[in-house]
Amino acid sequence: MSHSDEGQTDPWAVPDAPVLTPLRKLVRASMSRERKLRLYVRMLETPVLSELYVRSRGRLRRRRIGPNTRLVLEAFPSSGNTFCRQAMLLTNPDIHPDDICSHTHSSRVVQRAVRAGIPCIVVARDPRDAVSSAVQRFKGMTASSATWYYERYYRRLLPLRGSIVVAPFSAVITDFVAVIEQCNQKYGTQFATGRRISTEEVFASIDERTRRKQHGRIPELTVSRPSSGRKPTAEFLASLDGAQREAMDRALAVYERFVVGAPPGS
Repeated sequence: MSHSDEGQTDPWAVPDAPVLTPLRKLVRASMSRERKLRLYVRMLETPVLSELYVRSRGRLRRRRIGPNTRLVLEAFPSSGNTFCRQAMLLTNPDIHPDDICSHTHSSRVVQRAVRAGIPCIVVARDPRDAVSSAVQRFKGMTASSATWYYERYYRRLLPLRGSIVVAPFSAVITDFVAVIEQCNQKYGTQFATGRRISTEEVFASIDERTRRKQHGRIPELTVSRPSSGRKPTAEFLASLDGAQREAMDRALAVYERFVVGAPPGS
């Protein structure tokens, strides 16, 4: 099995620390979805609490920044995180999956990468598409909390734009090798760029990964790629109330500031 398939290093196969399970159950039982997500985001931004949580949470433990981390790939959920990770592993089979920090969805991880001088790629997707997908994929998100999360995440990263590779979602999907080349140029790394993989090849890798995680099934509502199982963005946006539309406008303004000057594809 190739590194792109991750095999025995699948992060979801790593159990949580025993103390975390009852705490998570308590939070789920005592808080609304809105409050839970806001508490979770703020916890991830808090140095000591964030590190304790990541070390205790099985699926995150092998994806945190460590002594062997060669690359940090980060973004808001449903912004191409899995596509970016799988594409990197397919184009660079010498990289071990545990050497990539990804899927923490925490601005603090990006800040740590910058301080440590670790190459960091942050993917940015139009919030209308990212929030629409995230709310449908993750039970813990509402339109209001997800839009708040999106704006907060990228606003905190605006001062770091010059220290990271900003990768618009469309650039990641259509020409990931160009994103790697930008990373190599910025950090002096030598990640492989000789093999141009197709979008279909990455999607196939994601499906294989999903089948292992879901015991042979591919749940179309939650799979980490485009799916007919989720309603279109336009339909989701039509369901927003006035306050949610205003919040989306604020998120869109932050997105446009974040990707300005990024490579073509935005």
